[in-house]
Amino acid sequence: MEKRRGKWIDYFDLRDAFKIPGCSLCNRARNLSWKFLDNLFYERVTDVWTRVGLRKSKGFCNWHAWMSTEINSSNSGIAIIYKDLLDAELRRLSEWMDAEEAPKGIRLRHRKKRFGILLATWTKKTPCPVCKMVRDHERMDVNILLDFIDEEAFSEAFEKSSGICFTHLIRVMQDHGKHPNLRLLVEKQIRKYQSLSEELEEFIRKLDYRFSKEPRGSEADSWKRVTEQFAGQKEIFGNEMGR
Repeated sequence: MEKRRGKWIDYFDLRDAFKIPGCSLCNRARNLSWKFLDNLFYERVTDVWTRVGLRKSKGFCNWHAWMSTEINSSNSGIAIIYKDLLDAELRRLSEWMDAEEAPKGIRLRHRKKRFGILLATWTKKTPCPVCKMVRDHERMDVNILLDFIDEEAFSEAFEKSSGICFTHLIRVMQDHGKHPNLRLLVEKQIRKYQSLSEELEEFIRKLDYRFSKEPRGSEADSWKRVTEQFAGQKEIFGNEMGR
């Protein structure tokens, strides 16, 4: 057995996440994102290095940009951050327009150069800073999950939870294929998936008019829970239009 990690704050935060319905790792991603943005808009909007990082990432990803609009009193911070970003884009677009005024013989070369600079700032932008933070914490959470899944108290808490979604499970299996507790985690997930399958079967059975008047039980929202198992929680993994 590999040496077990210490029980730091992340261990207890993950155990607390088990109490919330849905994928525990998705729940952690959402909660950490909210805390990061709340802290940023409260005290880091004018921080030089925060602003430099946001220029490199063109602000936040779609998910975290819209989440930021839900943070209390974030409107002033959003305005300051995106005014800075907008002015930079306006400068680059103006430079591209200025290339149109160049002598005809060199106009095309100047236009390509200016557009190349503009395009590079978008195609080579750094990841959303909130996503990077969440991904770093996710790696720690996965290590904790695997290291302590065989501990009685931790395991019992996990058994009472919704477990993790398929997307997170596949990530864990891909990145930690040699971990001694991986098989135990997968076994526990299989039992959760089997239970969900049975609930779906019961939900489908009651769609039949012959049984439609039977009272609904825990299977009533199984159709929502299975959606989360395959797609993860809403917005966590985003869309795939850019693949």
